Amino acid sequence: MYVADLDRPWLDTPFLLEGFLVDSSIELETLRRYCRYVYVDPDRSDPSLGQKIRNAELVGHPLSAGLEHAGADEPDTETLLLQAAGVQAPRRTDRSLRARDDIRISTQTRERFRRFVRATAVATDTPRDGMIERTAGWLRAWLSADENGETPRAWQQRSLMNVRAMLPPHVKYVRHPDPIPFDDALPGARAAIVATLCALDDLLTALRANAAPDLAPTTAAVAALADAMIANPDSPIWLARNDDASSRPLRHALAVSLYLLALGRSLGLRRSKLISLGLIGLLADVGKARLPRALLEKPGMLTPSEHTIIKEHVRLGLEALRRGGPLPEEVAQGIGQHHERLDGSGYPKGLRGDEIGPWGRMAAIADSFAALISPRPYARASAPQDAMMSLYEWTGSSFDEALVEQFVQAIGIFPVGSLIELSSGEIAVVMAHNQRRRLEPRVMVLSDARHQRLARPFESELPMLRRGSAASSLRIARGLPAGAFEIPRTDAVAGAETARR
Repeated sequence: MYVADLDRPWLDTPFLLEGFLVDSSIELETLRRYCRYVYVDPDRSDPSLGQKIRNAELVGHPLSAGLEHAGADEPDTETLLLQAAGVQAPRRTDRSLRARDDIRISTQTRERFRRFVRATAVATDTPRDGMIERTAGWLRAWLSADENGETPRAWQQRSLMNVRAMLPPHVKYVRHPDPIPFDDALPGARAAIVATLCALDDLLTALRANAAPDLAPTTAAVAALADAMIANPDSPIWLARNDDASSRPLRHALAVSLYLLALGRSLGLRRSKLISLGLIGLLADVGKARLPRALLEKPGMLTPSEHTIIKEHVRLGLEALRRGGPLPEEVAQGIGQHHERLDGSGYPKGLRGDEIGPWGRMAAIADSFAALISPRPYARASAPQDAMMSLYEWTGSSFDEALVEQFVQAIGIFPVGSLIELSSGEIAVVMAHNQRRRLEPRVMVLSDARHQRLARPFESELPMLRRGSAASSLRIARGLPAGAFEIPRTDAVAGAETARR
């Protein structure tokens, strides 16, 4: 049988190649050891087995237990997002721009995600424009209550309170100022990112040489990164997503750091805790600098001994960092637990439930999301919306549901830097979020409706109004995976490579 997806992140198992045909007892036993169930694709399985799977699904035979097969009539992720936003499904113009199609999401998860999008697409903070606007806001909230009678505001508040309840009692919260204009925030964000990449590169060089690391430059750089995120969280993420000069490990570490900073800012954490979150993301995988590069880049399934060695990067990283001085408690927790999972299937200690602290839970979500949406030598990138639904699929077993909800709210349903297709067929990239209406971000349009590159890309706020034989309002039709369309090179982080040299 062809295993298309697992009941947990691929990175939590020795199967580095995402999607494979089971053709040995070793692979089958490894699946039994790590997974309770898997998703099998009949179309890519052995033809005789594929037909048996379809027959079993039709008659409800026990063979179908744990199998999910997306039929032709099942709506895809983009259609679900459109339905939640009240927008008609788009016409398909170029199948080459499809995201990976081996994602298997249960019907229950799709429905929960659709309800969540509906509940959080429009900000529910009280308007400041007089009694009429406040009354209109209350009326909209009442009309948008879901089938359980829960309004969007109630949903968001319940999720936020559940997250704050898991944080230590001494943690204090602030209301961060409204973001400054996107363009005004770019210089500070650019300088902070360059400093962070340089500091991390120097730190990894010291670790490879088995020298005691100096954490002061890294901490100072992350503090500047936190300030840039407080000023405007869209600008640093936009710049980092367009960085193609740095190595893949550096880009991943920076992405995890920024996602954790965005989550902390959204939760209202103070600057000191934001710095801790930024350090967790940046330093979580530094222990891999002590592992053989060939092992890290192996394209096939890891042997049990190889997987055991890979798991050692957590311990190696903490030991190496502590040689440079004591780590803040939450930083040590986040690094040490970013591969732990709620059901005990993670490593290095196999912690379960409440044994995993909040900083470790946050780091696990950000690390997994960053890995899912990034192209790797052995796996294609997921579209951000598929990655988010995967996080939802794994709540309860791997991740905390309230934290996943807050994470999605923090980085946006269509994250900054992600490629999208508009309802007209035009390709665009998300540049900044609309703080009031989350499905209507600021975008840069890159192509025409036939996916031909524009000589002069242009920026616009959604929804755009196109006037022709009939006026039409353009909205987001679907998300696209990284690399589906080339984003024009900017000087976003171009100085980082030069500075490191």
